[in-house]
Amino acid sequence: MDNASDKFFFTGTETEITEQAVAFIIAEAYRAVSDHGRFSLVLAGGNSPRSLYRQLAKGVANNERAASKGERTFMPWKKTWLFWGDERSVPADHQDSNYQMARETLLSQVPVPETHIFRMPAEQDDGNKAAREYEETLRSFFIARDSLSEQDFPIFDLVILGLGDDGHTASLFPDNAEALQETERWVVSVSEPLAKPPGKRLTLTLPAINHARNVLFFTIGREKAGLAKRIFSAEEKGVPASRIVPVNGKTFWFTVQL
Repeated sequence: MDNASDKFFFTGTETEITEQAVAFIIAEAYRAVSDHGRFSLVLAGGNSPRSLYRQLAKGVANNERAASKGERTFMPWKKTWLFWGDERSVPADHQDSNYQMARETLLSQVPVPETHIFRMPAEQDDGNKAAREYEETLRSFFIARDSLSEQDFPIFDLVILGLGDDGHTASLFPDNAEALQETERWVVSVSEPLAKPPGKRLTLTLPAINHARNVLFFTIGREKAGLAKRIFSAEEKGVPASRIVPVNGKTFWFTVQL
């Protein structure tokens, strides 16, 4: 593990980093519940989190003795609220939907209340309207519980992010200057013709992410491991992921070893 002040970097095999990341998420969940009674978690999309979500549903063995007895610690699902960092403009049950991926790998396997799940309504034709609606959903949730003012940003307990080959994260892409320069909105609509798949998306903005207590980057591709290391060490400063710098929080990287 490497660390620098409020940044931490974990490497290993895919199995090792998945187990480490799950243990970290569960520990943070209980810490948040103990501190302020709930855990707000932002889920990532893409392919990398699939193994993470499946393992998160299974819980974690705290030590070898617990593992030998089949004893596991699970998330405090009844006190967990789920949000999304970005979403593609497809129906909720579409194979490209980040929500659908999470539903298949995680939500269908755990007892999280449906009223605690806040998916992005990205399937709407009017992306800007959908972005405003999701922002209002977030504002209603956080202002009611944290006494935020209209000028404040949400304080998620943990935001999970992936990393694209081009350094994008959430749906903040290198060529979308308008989204990257947003300083007031919590959620914006973007159109990305070079994305996989191309098209419209909703995404949290940089300030909405950077006010989180913890940000966790999770990536399992070897081709991305080098980029992740360069971003962590500040050798790479020109990609969107390098602009994830929590204001008062910490950043954790979990990536496969080169």
